[in-house]
Amino acid sequence: MRNVVKEKVTVSLDPELVNAVDQEVQTHHVDSRSAVVEEALRLWQVERQRRAIEQGTEAYYRSRSQKEQREDQVWTRLATRHAKRLWDD
Repeated sequence: MRNVVKEKVTVSLDPELVNAVDQEVQTHHVDSRSAVVEEALRLWQVERQRRAIEQGTEAYYRSRSQKEQREDQVWTRLATRHAKRLWDD
């Protein structure tokens, strides 16, 4: 793991969350509460990035013209036919 100087922050959490973090530390032999919270925040960050990509992709496809959508349908049918031929061989 890389050697990074960590920044100390203070947060207030629901007692149930604190208990869940403490349970994670005890049962999975994690180094500290900070390690659990840091991993949770990393997962949250990745999920937010994934959702942003999904939303951008959806916005792109919704913004396409009728002509572009019809062209995509033609290509989809063509690719499906060819894929079936390859699988049947």
